Amino acid sequence: MLFPSYRTQLMLTFLALELMLVWSGAQEKAPTPPALTQYLGREIAQTMHWSGAAWLVRHKRDREEATLRMREELRLKLGMKVCDMGAGNGYHTLPMGEAVGETGVVYAVDVQPEMIEMLKQRIAEKKITNIKPVVGLYHDPKLEPNTCDLILLVDVYHEFSHPIEMLAGMRKALRPGGQLVLVEFRAEDDSVPIKPEHKMTKAQITKELNANGYQLAREFDELPWQHMMFFSVKEDQPTSKPTAP
Repeated sequence: MLFPSYRTQLMLTFLALELMLVWSGAQEKAPTPPALTQYLGREIAQTMHWSGAAWLVRHKRDREEATLRMREELRLKLGMKVCDMGAGNGYHTLPMGEAVGETGVVYAVDVQPEMIEMLKQRIAEKKITNIKPVVGLYHDPKLEPNTCDLILLVDVYHEFSHPIEMLAGMRKALRPGGQLVLVEFRAEDDSVPIKPEHKMTKAQITKELNANGYQLAREFDELPWQHMMFFSVKEDQPTSKPTAP
C-alpha cells in the first residue's frame, strides 16, 4: 500500500485551507441589494454629506429641536446598551454615553467614515470610554444580534436607501423589550423649515415600520418640529415578512 509523502500531505492540507478561505469569503461577499429611490409611496432623500457636519452641532439646534428634552424622553438608565444610528459627528452620541454611564455602551453607527473620524476626535477630547464607533453599510447596520436596549434614529431613517434591510438588521439587534425610536421632521406642518423629502408624516412612518415587523409602543408630541415615535418588535415577528417596495 502506497502512502503519500509528508510534503504531499502538507500541500494537500494547505490546498484544503485555501479552498475553505475562498468559500468563506464568497459566503461573506453576498451581493448588495439595489438601492431604492422610493419606498411605499415615499421619495427617499439623499444622505447628508459629511462636509455639512458643522450643521449638526450648531449652537441653536437645541433651541430649534428641543434636543435636551428629546433625550430626556428616551429615559436612558445606567448600564443600558443603546445605539445612535446615523450618529454623524456625535451630537447625541456623547450625551447618551454620559447617560448610560461606565457600565453602559453606546454603539455609534454611521456609513460615512469621515463622520466616524470626527466622532472619534470628539470622544477623545471628552475622554469618554463607553462609546463604540461603527462604520455601517447602507444595507447593514453592523450591529450584533440581541445587543441593544434602544436604537435611536434622529432625522436619518428617511435617508435609508435600503429601508427593508436596515429595519431587519436593527430588529435583530434589539434585545427583548427593546425599542426603536424614530425622530423625524413633521411633514404635516408646512411651517417646519425643512425640504419635503427630509420630512415624514406619522402615517407614513407607521406604515413603513408596521410593514417590517414593528408596532407603535408610544409617542411624544411635544417637540417643536419633529415627531418622536417609539416602536417595539411585533410579537408575531418570526412568522411575518417585510413588505417589498
